[in-house]
Amino acid sequence: MGQYLQAGICYQIVIRKREFTDVLTNKQLFEELNKEIDISLFDVEETDEHVCFVIKEEIVLGQLHDFMEHQFSLYNQGYADEFATVLSEISKKKSLTDIIELAKEKKSRFFQESDVYQHFKVYSWKSVGAKVSMLTFFVEGKILMECYGNLLRYIEKLVRSNSKQPIAGAFRAFID
Repeated sequence: MGQYLQAGICYQIVIRKREFTDVLTNKQLFEELNKEIDISLFDVEETDEHVCFVIKEEIVLGQLHDFMEHQFSLYNQGYADEFATVLSEISKKKSLTDIIELAKEKKSRFFQESDVYQHFKVYSWKSVGAKVSMLTFFVEGKILMECYGNLLRYIEKLVRSNSKQPIAGAFRAFID
């Protein structure tokens, strides 16, 4: 079992209260997490043991398809048919739960559900562990990482598309 580079949309963050209540209030936690991820995109659910951030369903239903379509356009177009299939399946779903279930089926490496454990730095001396659940649209690992080209071309296109400076047209990414 190896590790994978994964890129996607975080749809849920679960943090045990015992991870932070000794040094942070809920409000401070939200402020610190907001430095890493836009917390306004999430609803907050709280139990005695956990604070859970769940992405707002209307955001996923209204934006996921178009967001992924743009991301796919920056990636190797040799996968265009697979991208189209994934986007078609997503467009048929009518709820966040249905989209998550589709991702959990892992029919494509270009749309999967993934859970990772991440630490968010909240102070120079304190980090908070969280279970982060994602709808991944790129999974690169093992043998695929031997061929970094697709990922590096994606990064190049991403940098160029997000820069207002013409010099970005000369941006390249390599491993040497």
